[in-house]
Amino acid sequence: MAKKGKGRKRTTKRSTKAGKRRRPSAKGKGGEVSPPPAALEITTTPPDVEMRGTSGWKADTFVLPKPVPITPTVYPDSPHGTVIVNNHVTINIRTDEFRRFNTEIELLIRELRYSNEISSEVRDQLLSELKAGREIITGTKPQRDLVDLLLVKPLKWLAKKSGSAIVSKLAADALTWLLKILKMIS
Repeated sequence: MAKKGKGRKRTTKRSTKAGKRRRPSAKGKGGEVSPPPAALEITTTPPDVEMRGTSGWKADTFVLPKPVPITPTVYPDSPHGTVIVNNHVTINIRTDEFRRFNTEIELLIRELRYSNEISSEVRDQLLSELKAGREIITGTKPQRDLVDLLLVKPLKWLAKKSGSAIVSKLAADALTWLLKILKMIS
């Protein structure tokens, strides 16, 4: 004989009220309709943070500069033609001003290699841009935008923010000679 209760499933009645959840309604107390919650604004621009209190700190936001359009050089169909460079400058590399600029930029590059004031990533980027800019400026038709991008901007940054008095002085001197060269052209 089989015992009662073994092997049989026990069924219980569940209350339908216990399993249901109440949904919030748009109506408030007294039958009034409340407005929907405000929409969440999502933006990619960071907010400006400025707290003036007992601590008096301020957080600046970092904004990327606008991209610089660089137009490629147009090469001729034959090897005997001329190249077309938009917005080019003609620099006489045999002038005293250019020799002084070249001396200052060489001293700056040498000093930057051994500087501990600038992180290696920033230092390597600056060195590559300055070397590339120095090569471009010796060409027959350097593009003005490339001179600005590879020489003027890094030299300005180094003159203001390098953290080393020697590097700042060398960058300011190189920038002064470069601007004299560019001013002679204009």
